[in-house]
Amino acid sequence: MLNSLFKKLFVLSTTTLMLTLFIIISFTRVAAEQRETKGELDQIIDLQLSVDLLRSQLWFFLQFGDELSLSQVELAQTELSNKLAKYKKNNNQLGNIQRMNSSLNALLTKEIQFYLAKEDGLEGGQSENINSLEFLHSRYNMIVQNMTEELVYVHKSALNRNADNIHNVMVYAAAWLIICSILVSATAWLISFRFKADAEVMQKAIVNLADGNLDAKVDAVGMDVEFRRMARFFNEMTISLRDTTVTKQELEDEVKRQTKQLMNKQEQLIFLSEHDPLTNLMNRRAFDKALESAIVKANRTSCKLAIFFIDLDEFKSINDTFGHDAGDAILVEVSNRILMAVRESDFACRLGGDEFVICLDLLQDFEIVSAKAQQLLDAISLPIEFNGRTLKVGASIGVSYFPDHTRNKEVLVNLADEAMYRAKQMSGSACCDGRKTVCTKDALPVRLTSINR
Repeated sequence: MLNSLFKKLFVLSTTTLMLTLFIIISFTRVAAEQRETKGELDQIIDLQLSVDLLRSQLWFFLQFGDELSLSQVELAQTELSNKLAKYKKNNNQLGNIQRMNSSLNALLTKEIQFYLAKEDGLEGGQSENINSLEFLHSRYNMIVQNMTEELVYVHKSALNRNADNIHNVMVYAAAWLIICSILVSATAWLISFRFKADAEVMQKAIVNLADGNLDAKVDAVGMDVEFRRMARFFNEMTISLRDTTVTKQELEDEVKRQTKQLMNKQEQLIFLSEHDPLTNLMNRRAFDKALESAIVKANRTSCKLAIFFIDLDEFKSINDTFGHDAGDAILVEVSNRILMAVRESDFACRLGGDEFVICLDLLQDFEIVSAKAQQLLDAISLPIEFNGRTLKVGASIGVSYFPDHTRNKEVLVNLADEAMYRAKQMSGSACCDGRKTVCTKDALPVRLTSINR
């Protein structure tokens, strides 16, 4: 029984091979028959040419009656006799032509006798000789005509025999081709039907397993041997997976958990790459990017910007006296107070050390700059508690305006930095009367309320 895909394919390939061999044999036999028929037809044509040559030589002899034309007739008849003897081996139908040629040979012999008697001067019975010659000449024409008709008959017989043989070969070949084609079609259909059914069963089981159903199982009853082996292996695999693999829900939960961790880490990395690790304010790179975006927006909306450059006073002495932890606590607290003092549209940055930069964004005018500077100074100067101690710092602020002072980003920050240094210098002279100074780029100080240190 063909319960194996391999056996079915073997039967299919064997039948296909037999079909191919039958086709090859059939075409070979047809080709051989064609070659044989062609050979016979070539022989018949050659004999017909010889008969035509003999006919023409006889005509010349009858016209001229000389020895030369008689010798040409003999040569043509001899050539025809040789070809008939040669071709008689392969064609039995040339017997009649051969007998006609023998009769023609006898007539030629008689003709030669008459011709020799005439040459010797034997003229007795002249009227009788003339009648005999006329009889011979009529016999020549009759025999040659019969030869031509016989060759036509042999030609038709060869063609008919060839047609019959080819018909027999084609019928025989067609019968075997039909039988083999039926076997090939039946086997191919059986293989296709069984393969499709078994493959669908395996596919259904694999889809169930892919959906997380570890109880998927293949029923191998009625399958081919190869698919039964695959089904047995699949069933063993599902059993092993049930023993070693977590459930689909557990996998989904783990994937969600790890994805959330990765997203949190990504957000942390992005935050750390753009913020100061101590104060959580923007770092220099992030501030430059934000300032560039604010300038583009200001150019498009005709708004204004103000840059505050802040440097803490007395920070170094506190850092040296109470340690770096105290300095870090001051920086963190000052950063928080800066964030509380500015608007949501504004942004601040720690450049490094005790230097900070603030950008007042989306300004219609600069009227709030002085008030905002005073607010920042008041917030920064408030006492800071650290390890039971009360610490205080002051601040110097330099201000620059966009676009009044410049439209260049770097120049804008540098002008605010220069104004801050002028403010710090002026604050040294202002300490005697307890007042603090904020400077713009043009070094026009704005006297502010005193800041207690």
